[in-house]
Amino acid sequence: MTTRTDGARAAVRLITPGFTRPELRPDPDRPDPHPQPRPPAPLPGPGPLRPGTGFRLEESAVTLELADRLLQRRILMLAGPLDQDAATRATAQLMLLDADSRQPVELHLSCPDGDLDAALMLADTLDLMRAPVTVTARGTVGGPALAVLAAADRRLAHPHAMLVLREPRGTASGRADELAIAAEQHARRVRDLCRRLATATGRDVEAVAADLRQGRVLTAAEAVEYGLLHDVAALPA
Repeated sequence: MTTRTDGARAAVRLITPGFTRPELRPDPDRPDPHPQPRPPAPLPGPGPLRPGTGFRLEESAVTLELADRLLQRRILMLAGPLDQDAATRATAQLMLLDADSRQPVELHLSCPDGDLDAALMLADTLDLMRAPVTVTARGTVGGPALAVLAAADRRLAHPHAMLVLREPRGTASGRADELAIAAEQHARRVRDLCRRLATATGRDVEAVAADLRQGRVLTAAEAVEYGLLHDVAALPA
């Protein structure tokens, strides 16, 4: 034993050769008297959208049931980006309804953007429909999707809908000559869109093209004045 005195206070330390303090380890068979709370599990995030429907993939059963019931009433709903899949599905449904009868068809459109080729394909389908088609704009409709609206026999919009005149952008890759051909084809498609909008609105093609380059945004009431809509949708009297 060794003793060390520091002033009026003494400290005693025992030294035992070969002795080490045992490490305290929890007994796995004994429950922890003070358990730590586990963090809550993270909530699952929303899944991807089913193309052209506005519904999530995990809601597929509900989506199919609603779409089927609406289709029986000759009503279609097209929401989200207007890509090739969505346009092909809508084209098939319109052809089915047109072959079934000449009763009017309602297409509710909520596509803020989309693929220009897909939009023109769907617009061509509306041109060939023998049944009258009413397109109602919901939310935001813009870019290539305006070609679908312009092809309708009757064009309506919800009071708070927004219509965006926006020039579609093209993407391409390849050699210089391939890029030049792709740019020429895209310019031709944009010109087709401008002609459709000019025919629907009664405006000059160059004036419509300038509005597309500017990215002009119209409310429902402004779209009626512009000539893009026939009226703002309202409850029947």
